[in-house]
Amino acid sequence: MNRLLQQALDLVFPAVRCLACDEPRQIDPGSPLCDRCQLALEQLRVPDSACGHCLSPMQSGRPCSYCAAGGMAHIDQAFAPFVYRDVSAALIKRLKYGVVALAANPLAREMALAISGIRFDALVPVPLYHSRRRERGMNQSDLLCQLIAEETGFPVLSALQKIRDTKRQSSLPAHRRPQNVKGAFALDAPVQGMDILLVDDVRTTGSTVRECAGVLKAGGAASVCLLTAAVAKARIQEEQVRIWNSWQEPSA
Repeated sequence: MNRLLQQALDLVFPAVRCLACDEPRQIDPGSPLCDRCQLALEQLRVPDSACGHCLSPMQSGRPCSYCAAGGMAHIDQAFAPFVYRDVSAALIKRLKYGVVALAANPLAREMALAISGIRFDALVPVPLYHSRRRERGMNQSDLLCQLIAEETGFPVLSALQKIRDTKRQSSLPAHRRPQNVKGAFALDAPVQGMDILLVDDVRTTGSTVRECAGVLKAGGAASVCLLTAAVAKARIQEEQVRIWNSWQEPSA
């Protein structure tokens, strides 16, 4: 079935299963999650113990290994409401690969709250290569931008284009990801002097968003911050992974 048609059908005949656990339920209009999964999503918020700059896990009294390894190159500040796991991961995968637009609603709402009180000149979605966009039927980052714009009033600016097809980042080990996206993006609109908020669904190693931010900075952007729905394991250090795992342990 054509994916655009599927999206239209989703609007006319909304899903009657939770997008995270797939259980049948009596849904509220516009709600993608059952009550249990909504509660579980709340437990996945980025904790206060995260690095205040990049949101990666860190051990008290030690510098952030992600920042120290250059993970925030070209990016002035990162924002995200959730850790990428369980319900948040299920919603992002539904949005990214299943093209279920309803999954974007709770993510975008919380993303907008994560930047409450901060002013930006424009929201810039991380672009897809044209053939990948046709394959998926939409760019999930663009959809998130549109919904965040409705919440914040910030304009959406398609300032970047992807000029080279690349392998899926998720299919590559971390050390090969920077080279995979090197030179893959180009400026497509003026950004001189602007405070930009770059928007994507999830940050893992950060290779893609660093490349995008570098292009925006080279184009004269005054600042580039990053907003994602979730932050995933970057696998930079064994110690960092251990702390990530401690975040995922259920509370007593």
